[in-house]
Amino acid sequence: MMNIDVSSTSTQSSNVMDERNASIRPPSPHAGDKRRQGRKESQHASTEAIRKHAITALATSISRPEHMTALTVGLRAFNHSDESVHDEEIDSVADAALCRLLSFLLFKEFSIDKLDSKERLNCLPQEILRNCQLFELIYGCSKEKITASFQRVGPDLLRLLCHIIMYEIERYTPPLDPELSNPELSHPPDSKLRGGHDSGAQQDTCLQSATRILFLYARVQSLTEAMAQHKKLLSLCITLIKYPIDVVPFEAQHNVLFILANMACCRSCVLTLSSYDRLMDTVAYAADQNRVTTATEKTSWAEYYQPLRFNCTAFRCLLNLSHPKENKITMVGKDGLLRSIAYVIGLQTSQWVGIPQTLNDMATQTRRFAMSTLRNIASAPPEQKYRLCSFKNGILLDALCTAAQDVHDPIAKEKSFAVIFNLVCSNTVELLTMHPQLLELLVDAVSSSHPCHPHGSQGGKHSKVELSEMPYQSLVSLSHVAHYLSYAARIRLENALSIVKATRGM
Repeated sequence: MMNIDVSSTSTQSSNVMDERNASIRPPSPHAGDKRRQGRKESQHASTEAIRKHAITALATSISRPEHMTALTVGLRAFNHSDESVHDEEIDSVADAALCRLLSFLLFKEFSIDKLDSKERLNCLPQEILRNCQLFELIYGCSKEKITASFQRVGPDLLRLLCHIIMYEIERYTPPLDPELSNPELSHPPDSKLRGGHDSGAQQDTCLQSATRILFLYARVQSLTEAMAQHKKLLSLCITLIKYPIDVVPFEAQHNVLFILANMACCRSCVLTLSSYDRLMDTVAYAADQNRVTTATEKTSWAEYYQPLRFNCTAFRCLLNLSHPKENKITMVGKDGLLRSIAYVIGLQTSQWVGIPQTLNDMATQTRRFAMSTLRNIASAPPEQKYRLCSFKNGILLDALCTAAQDVHDPIAKEKSFAVIFNLVCSNTVELLTMHPQLLELLVDAVSSSHPCHPHGSQGGKHSKVELSEMPYQSLVSLSHVAHYLSYAARIRLENALSIVKATRGM
């Protein structure tokens, strides 16, 4: 008994000593790094295994339960925000598996399972919606990988997405575009055919998801030319935009408008877009959305967001479309567009009490796009310049004068003077000179921004010379065509030039 007790005590003491000795040994400086590296490698291996399992399931599923299981696994694998991992998903041809499955699902829906027409109008199967949503997720990858994916599945996927969009939009109301009419699907509006609130929400989501995929493609400039050449895509974009803004989902409408705006950034696409029937009218209609809903009709700042966002994207598209000479002439002839430009240029958001900064920035950007569009079309031939100056008793000139006095937006101020410079010609000199404000604003701009002005010294001298250049050149251009002026107009211009010469010490 005693031996056992002594032995036990000895052992315990030894263990205590060992533990104490172990406690004072310094840890390995790389132990923590190795553990973290091990966990990272383990997580990566687990993620890769899930991804491979998801792609295999998507590529091999046949029955509806298999589809739903595969899509659920795909959601678990692809629902993250790591761009590099999404790149790996594209490298693992997840896009090809999804495209193949989407093609199979649509083939089943429209070719094999010929259901009663009313039942088919209820909504597309949930598998198609989930498939589109998975495409959205994996296209969180880099632009280089989106390009690679487009080269692999793009043409086929475009065709499938256009089919989905055409099917979806024809169930809201009778189609507005006769080219897209499908006797099998067209019908009078009937809420019962939408299968209640849930199916209607799914319909909206499916349309948004399909247009979102196209939106992600259009973010890559090199892909827009191939998209513009697609025979159905432009028709679908026009049709969606032409629906009233509260009939189809706003995000779907904005997605296709964004697609057109990005296409218009490509010079080769501009010719395609310009030659497409009704496209210019449709974008001009989109630019007019915010004007028809005036400030007095809105009860909260939130109500400004969607129409202003729509308006901003539309003017970005019009700006890009306004470069070719033939487009300038066409755009000058559109009364609705000119009214919308005048309205947007005349906006004074700095006077809107309590406007959120996000909305103010968006309104400012929209205004600048509109002014740049007007600057481009103002370089049209003299007949078009005259129309711009005389339109609706000079509302465009009035709007430019308003912008020229905006101390809160110097960029808009400079753009207004650039537009005036482009408008000067023998046809317009009388209208410009006799405008009640314009000549005085030019003189004030030249005088107040001359380098001799107190604020024009030191480092600001160069910028002040630039600020005075466009108004001064506009006055010089007016003087070159002064022989076309009436006596009263000539006297006004001579007085203005005398003030400028005195200011400049000439």
